[in-house]
Amino acid sequence: MDVSPSVDDVYRDLLDRILTGAYPAGSRLPSCRALARELGSNSSTVDRAVGRLAQTGRVRTVPRRGTFVEDTRAEAVDARSVVGHQLDEVLLRARRLGFTEGQVVEMVHAALERVGSMRRIAVVECNERDLRTVQNAVQRSTGVEVQPVLLSEAQGRLLDEEFDAVAVPVFHLNDVAPYVTDLDRVVELNLVASPSALRRIIDVRSHDRLVVVAPTQRGVQWMTALVGQYFPGQIVGFNADTDDVSVLDGEPVVVVNNAVGLGTDFEERVGELIAIEWEIDGRFVPVLRSRIESVIADARSDRDQGAPTTRASYPLGTAGEDGEPGPHSRPERPTLVLGGGGHR
Repeated sequence: MDVSPSVDDVYRDLLDRILTGAYPAGSRLPSCRALARELGSNSSTVDRAVGRLAQTGRVRTVPRRGTFVEDTRAEAVDARSVVGHQLDEVLLRARRLGFTEGQVVEMVHAALERVGSMRRIAVVECNERDLRTVQNAVQRSTGVEVQPVLLSEAQGRLLDEEFDAVAVPVFHLNDVAPYVTDLDRVVELNLVASPSALRRIIDVRSHDRLVVVAPTQRGVQWMTALVGQYFPGQIVGFNADTDDVSVLDGEPVVVVNNAVGLGTDFEERVGELIAIEWEIDGRFVPVLRSRIESVIADARSDRDQGAPTTRASYPLGTAGEDGEPGPHSRPERPTLVLGGGGHR
């Protein structure tokens, strides 16, 4: 029987994300509803965990704006320290239960063997926040180990040789192409804008205009097309890579995605900031597990047969950092993109 995470579980998870920089100082936490969906919990439990973070000074809540990570000026805690602390807790619990050192070592070796035989999937995204969201969504959908990889960390690596499969949002397919030897080892993920973000866009329809911000011009075009489906007024595009961010000060409504870095104080300089959060298209979830299973089976079969690894030679269009996919020719493989969404 599945057991929902407790307040302690959610608190530790969120604290780990803050300490390791997944939620950097000044960033806004996802909504309680979004976190509950991501963590398999409920909004009440998440709200209590966030309240505990606020009591310890880790976050602060600004009415009508959201909850933000505070800069505590503490030294950064790396992932090794976090895992080491958790391992200490497990070992202390084993000792209290009466296990000898030899028995614990035996259990650790058995666990390492189990983990070593597990299928491994890399999930690739361009920013920490979306990476965490996609990682948890794929984890829940497949039940296999998922390793997050930032695009900036993929340079010089061949991900399909490190992992059994590589999962990536379809708009980053071309960005990932240089870091795999065979795109048949890549599972495209179709992401859509979260309903909560779309509802916020609908809620500001009384305004005459709003500004959409993306890191490239193509991203601006895609964001404009997305927002235009829900906002009837004037939509002004803003390229964060080339335009002066200060001109946005005082804008009544600004819509951004998580690939844009606008500084920790930006939200206080505009009337309302709407951040587009992404989630896996629900119509895509039922086929995701079988698609990954098929890719993993093919990869292991090739390795068992000693098949040579060759880099994909079919043409791929160019894609910018906005992640919009360029043209690519894959006639032998059916697409898994089930509807629109996921535009950067």
